[in-house]
Amino acid sequence: MQNINTQSTTNAFQWVTLYKAENTLEANIVKGLILSAGIECQVQGEMLQGALGEIPFEQTQVSVQVYAIKERHAREILVNYQQVKQSAPDWVCPNCNEHNGSTFDFCWSCETLRNDKSE
Repeated sequence: MQNINTQSTTNAFQWVTLYKAENTLEANIVKGLILSAGIECQVQGEMLQGALGEIPFEQTQVSVQVYAIKERHAREILVNYQQVKQSAPDWVCPNCNEHNGSTFDFCWSCETLRNDKSE
């Protein structure tokens, strides 16, 4: 009879916090990047943002979680995201003049595609 270590298997499929986001929008950007790499993830605390002020700030923290077994690969994606976020400037939409973060390829307001002249 083969002895299987069920504890390590169970731990591999526990959710671990990968990233604590500034807000729900950023958490969903990170979630999208991770999902596009084929890694299952979830946003924790997203619904608590509306209760800010009624419950302590620390309890409204929005975070992105992945299974422990996929944490290493997800962290590589996260490092790339953070490098792009720090190095790329925010941009203004040439169509509606809306301010967009550096990680957006499309204007969040009018969905105009970002171009090099809009920075």
